[in-house]
Amino acid sequence: MSIALPRFAFIIIFFLSGNLSAQSEIEPYEMVRSSIDSMTIGLGDDENRKRLDKEREELYLIIDKTLSPYFQKRYAGRLVLNQHWKSASVSQRERFTEGLYQSLVRSYALTLLNFDVSQITVLNNESITEETKKLTVKSEVMYQGELIPMNFSFGKFKEGWRFYDVKIEGVSYIKNYRNQFNAEINANGLDAVIERLEIF
Repeated sequence: MSIALPRFAFIIIFFLSGNLSAQSEIEPYEMVRSSIDSMTIGLGDDENRKRLDKEREELYLIIDKTLSPYFQKRYAGRLVLNQHWKSASVSQRERFTEGLYQSLVRSYALTLLNFDVSQITVLNNESITEETKKLTVKSEVMYQGELIPMNFSFGKFKEGWRFYDVKIEGVSYIKNYRNQFNAEINANGLDAVIERLEIF
């Protein structure tokens, strides 16, 4: 089954961030498993989901608060910009990274209200050592009646383990956005892309 990758991937990214801000040293596998429970509780029952559907700003704030501690948005932004990162100024990098992040928060918030995070199953549990710097957590999710394979890409940064990419059915959301923005930057320039992201 083909999935609209950016839309679906961000749902998973938000789910993965969970509500684990007090557990900075938590390892990737446990982060995924614990987030399943915490996100189910966070979105609440049908009545609360309906309320959040009307209280959009509150929903955006919830997403921002839970996403930012565990999503390495600067690294993700750099991967998305690819070759344009090197030529971008410090200001352009910061504005693009934040604009991309805020755009994702606003664009996909409402989708979370209809997504059952309890249907995600972690498949592997490999050993993590002091030398481990990158890790892929494999899982699958029941989505519209079908099992969809997903790989979560983690890196060990100075602030601890953080995730930055999700591959769904073998397709990376980082690469998907990289292709999209690369074409737009080549056509209109980086500043035009940043300004579009900041308009939302």
